[in-house]
Amino acid sequence: MTSTTAAAPKVRFCSVISAESGESLFGSAAYTKRRLMIELPLPWKKPAFESPNAPAGFTSLIRGLWDRGIYPAMTMIAPDEAWSMEGQTRIIEYRLPEPPFSAFAQREYLLPTDRVAELIEPLLRDEHGDSLDEFLQTSQPGQRDYMVCTHGAVDACCAKFGYPIYELLRAMAHNPDRNLRVWRCTHFGGHRFAPTMVEMPSGRYWGHLEARDLGPIVRRELPRELIRKRYRGWAAIPRGPAQWAECEHFARAGWDWADALVTPGDTPPSSTDSTGEMPQKASFAFTHTGRRVNGSVDVNVAPNGSVQTADSSGREIELRDAEQFVATLFPRNTGNFFD
Repeated sequence: MTSTTAAAPKVRFCSVISAESGESLFGSAAYTKRRLMIELPLPWKKPAFESPNAPAGFTSLIRGLWDRGIYPAMTMIAPDEAWSMEGQTRIIEYRLPEPPFSAFAQREYLLPTDRVAELIEPLLRDEHGDSLDEFLQTSQPGQRDYMVCTHGAVDACCAKFGYPIYELLRAMAHNPDRNLRVWRCTHFGGHRFAPTMVEMPSGRYWGHLEARDLGPIVRRELPRELIRKRYRGWAAIPRGPAQWAECEHFARAGWDWADALVTPGDTPPSSTDSTGEMPQKASFAFTHTGRRVNGSVDVNVAPNGSVQTADSSGREIELRDAEQFVATLFPRNTGNFFD
């Protein structure tokens, strides 16, 4: 007599479900006016600041801030032998300037690791002023930082799909002409779009990446039809209709849009979860010196059906409807910028 054992159900990856459904990535970037990237050695827990290699006092400091209703926007990055220093913890602060802007302003610090908890609290509260200036580092002009999510403790697809993309992108950083740093990082939202990464200081998010996308993104040559498939959004714009509208701008104009100085108009409601029958409206004024364009665009963002997606990976998956949208542009004084 032969006995059989039922096979355990396989893990279903939310990023695979999302990609197969045709879910748009537009409007899914985490909006922030200020974000800190903090070196933290692996392994990472969930939440990352409770990881075993956190500097002494760091976990209790963050918990104390949370208890007081202070939630600093943080992403942890794994130290890299090419850029990290023994006994030092690198912290990169990005802040959105007043408009018009095209990227975040950047300040970078190297703090003694054994003093991180002592020194970082005013930075986390954004009350540090010039108190950390002795730890400031000189940023290399034109340098770009790519952060690839590999935080498997949050969702398995980030490790499974994110790490190979990180390795390929990290190899590109060996070429000094590219002026890149590439980091493994903790969760920054949207693991159903894994492999996903954010480029700083531009603040642009990408997802559902394939190996062949990386070179064109780094060289700023990714064609418009792939921008439409891989671009998640700009952290400088609140999520919702305005961010979806900005994504449409990028997909229509291509990389020239990334060089434009942008002044967003009044922001419509911050969620596209329920736009109703009428379109939501957004607007952008912008200047592009190279193209000699000084114009503006009004945008209508309206519902465009839905697809089924999943918010996390697992053996048992709960599907939900993800509403999709379409953006219609009404340019003024922009010539053929969006043709």
